[in-house]
Amino acid sequence: MGEAVASAPGKPDSELKVKIGKMIFYITCAVSLWFFYWFAGIQCPC
Repeated sequence: MGEAVASAPGKPDSELKVKIGKMIFYITCAVSLWFFYWFAGIQCPC
């Protein structure tokens, strides 16, 4: 599978990398926000 991706033209491969990068970025943002609210809730349960 890795060889097939490596032998593919540059454009689809770069588009795939951009999609994966955006997905990781959004997941990181979501986890960061969730952790921030979770931590704030523990610090101030008011």
